[in-house]
Amino acid sequence: MKRIKEILLFIFLIIIFTSCQTSKSIQRQMQGIQSELFYELTTPVYSENINNTIYLSHIEDSVSISYTTVEKKGSKVFPFIFYNHVQNKHEITLGNSSLIQPYNEFLMDALLAQCNRSTCFELKEIDDAVLPDSALILEVKVNKNRTSVDLIQREILCFIPITWYFMVSFTDWNVNKPVSWLEISARLIQQEKCLWEETYAVTKDFHYKQQRIALPFLAYEICIDNMTECLSYATKDVVENISQNLHLLMLAR
Repeated sequence: MKRIKEILLFIFLIIIFTSCQTSKSIQRQMQGIQSELFYELTTPVYSENINNTIYLSHIEDSVSISYTTVEKKGSKVFPFIFYNHVQNKHEITLGNSSLIQPYNEFLMDALLAQCNRSTCFELKEIDDAVLPDSALILEVKVNKNRTSVDLIQREILCFIPITWYFMVSFTDWNVNKPVSWLEISARLIQQEKCLWEETYAVTKDFHYKQQRIALPFLAYEICIDNMTECLSYATKDVVENISQNLHLLMLAR
């Protein structure tokens, strides 16, 4: 009986120690993984005459976090006689360090590409040139930008009572669907007068075929890739709405 208690205590201590170290270890290993945001143009091309120009100012983004973070959300332990099933849940939140291009630069490129394809005006990025007093200026601000995914680690710790304290562990990973929460405000001004203003809020999830992953680094890469893809789709929804609303506004002028 005493030996059994010692074995159970030993297994429990291993579980606790492993759980305490996992989140920091995952976050450290994820710092070297990057993925690329993408924007696909799918709206019709505007083929009429373009007589107006709007100037896009630098996009302010003070809400996107700098580094991808990992936070432990809970653990479950299923004890059996000769093995324990341990399940750890971690929440991964996407940061700019995991993006090849910073988010505000990607958003600016997406707006330029979308508006210059499907609207009745030309959108130009503001440079060092002096603008005319009557210039139309588009100001865009990122109010909320959070993309997260749950990473599930399953580990089976087997006790083989052939030799003293001999244990074997088997680990696999599962990546749940990511979710993006995005809020972007845009306003059109002329001579410091606001002509139009709107705020767009989008919650977007990304479905993919889930599977058990044997290699941890592959699981980390899938987390980053899926979160990046989810954020890309959420951004597309906002950019298309901004483009369409400005198009209708300029047509009515």
